[in-house]
Amino acid sequence: GIRYRTSNAASSLNEEEDAPPLSLGSDDCPFPETARWCLSALKNLTRPGKLSSSSVNAAVGNPDPPGGDTAAAATITNPNNDSIKEQEQVTTSEEMGFLTNRDASAVAAHAILDAGILPLLLRILKHKEDAATVPTSKNENSTAGYSTGGFLYSWQSNTAQDAALYTLMHMASVPQVRRVLREDCSGCVEVLVSILNYGKVISDRLKNAAMSGGDDGGNYEEEDVELGRSSLQCLKARMTLSYLVLSSENNANLPKYGSATTLADHETHSIVDLLSHCLQGRAKEGPGGYSAATFTLKGALHVVKCILSEPKNREMFASTINGSRLNALLLKAVAQYSLRSEEITEIMDAEAVEHAVVSIYWMTMYGLDESSIGFSNPFGRQSIFLPATFGDHGKKTEAMSVVAKVFTAYLNKDGITLRGQHAANQVLFRVIYLRFEGSVADMAYPGKTFPSKSDFDMDDKLLAAIKIVSGEELQTQGAKPKEYIFGRAVSQNEKEGIGSKVFSSVGGATGSKSFSSALIAAEDLAAQQPAGPIDDIAIANNIAYYADGLDIYYGFVWKWEDGQGDLIERIYSAAETENEDLNESTERSEPYSPPRMGLLGRLKIPTPRADDNEPFSIFGFRCGAQMCGRGY
Repeated sequence: GIRYRTSNAASSLNEEEDAPPLSLGSDDCPFPETARWCLSALKNLTRPGKLSSSSVNAAVGNPDPPGGDTAAAATITNPNNDSIKEQEQVTTSEEMGFLTNRDASAVAAHAILDAGILPLLLRILKHKEDAATVPTSKNENSTAGYSTGGFLYSWQSNTAQDAALYTLMHMASVPQVRRVLREDCSGCVEVLVSILNYGKVISDRLKNAAMSGGDDGGNYEEEDVELGRSSLQCLKARMTLSYLVLSSENNANLPKYGSATTLADHETHSIVDLLSHCLQGRAKEGPGGYSAATFTLKGALHVVKCILSEPKNREMFASTINGSRLNALLLKAVAQYSLRSEEITEIMDAEAVEHAVVSIYWMTMYGLDESSIGFSNPFGRQSIFLPATFGDHGKKTEAMSVVAKVFTAYLNKDGITLRGQHAANQVLFRVIYLRFEGSVADMAYPGKTFPSKSDFDMDDKLLAAIKIVSGEELQTQGAKPKEYIFGRAVSQNEKEGIGSKVFSSVGGATGSKSFSSALIAAEDLAAQQPAGPIDDIAIANNIAYYADGLDIYYGFVWKWEDGQGDLIERIYSAAETENEDLNESTERSEPYSPPRMGLLGRLKIPTPRADDNEPFSIFGFRCGAQMCGRGY
């Protein structure tokens, strides 16, 4: 069977990292069938529940702690409201926080760490049937050395490698366990990257196989069967790596993983396929298929959010029809939770729907309508956010109205998270600037039974519930994005004196912090604010406006990092503001937008002399012409 020695988790993880691959049936493992049964048992014991927690800090209504789910809470509260102080060395299930939810799968995952079995799982996954196709490059991101003639990682169901990879995926889905894996076991990432790199080598063939529905009798060519199995193993490896590397809010170490965190083209199909089956509670048939219980809807939504936290993956989805497919599935998940929660509470909770809401929020910037914003899509392609309508003939509803009503209903739900609330508000602010075009029928896969048109559409019952939602007309129109908030790096700098203590960088550090764009900087600022409808785009427009100027915005001086200075035409002069007596020694207790008039003056309805190009306050109000130098 599987032989192991008991030792503490921290010391055993790296001890066998460089050990050779383990072949069941070799002298090291004389009872292969017994080992396979044990591995299958581990796979089932670690399988997460439908509502297993995705993060350490999963309390509804509380914002994520700095550092995301990698940052341990100072105290952990058990069901009896007793405070369990976290110890410096985490070695027991109590200290790992499993008393919080008594999740049996989480306990099993931690037991594997305690028992020292993990290195053996990795050795099993390193074993390849054909040594000639083993990568020869030492570069973990290289695809050199792979043979494209055969198929690696096309493990059949219930083989040792298949069960080992499922077990690793299940372990990585446990917040407390993946923290240990991320910090103490780089061998996990190495194994996963090897599988994913091979998938990139045969990406075109995997994509073609994913689009194939077999012949009229549902029969598949032998190659399609092998490719289907490889695609499933690549999907499991992608999910595992995403949980490990991208689940954290702190992505400071992402560069060391190179391109490993970015999707291959075929993987966008796998993710859409996964989410569609999970949303319908349906098994996947055919090569690389799986039962309806293999993946949970909450787990699928979580992995989508993890994957989309990497902007390159958002661009990958948006560059094809899979972007609008994914958006439609995510919207449907939010709609079902917000309007038919009594039918979905067993598979979705507030944390699960937050994953969907945040994912849609991230994708909105890739679905901007050029005719609405007045400039070319900043990401190089005019992407469709969603189809123009939902519903069958005679009962069609405009998609823009559906989005507005679904997110209005979501905001009216009790118990939603602060992060979900912020993301939903951003979607509502910018919904009028999104591109809705085409039909739901365009999303169906030709020649395949599933995912079908109905997977991406809203059924009559859901549309009826959406129709009666009121209040969308009360939603405030958000700021129109300006072209200069995209693609130009900006730095956030502390300034001594005025505003220096208004706001500090993440983690409490002062100094300078760089962002890839004004929009990313705005999202970072907004994420640190109390709950409220703060418009990220309005903040981004103002950051870009004040960059390389003399004003302080949100307590910081902003500078363009390309050294080209201020290329933006100033809307008004740099004349002194109304508050001339404000001097360098002034300190403010809250972030502020540099005033041009008193607060009441800034809230006046703009006169006909107001200019569409004028900046917005942090609350999304446009400055009137009276307050701007050019208006005089």
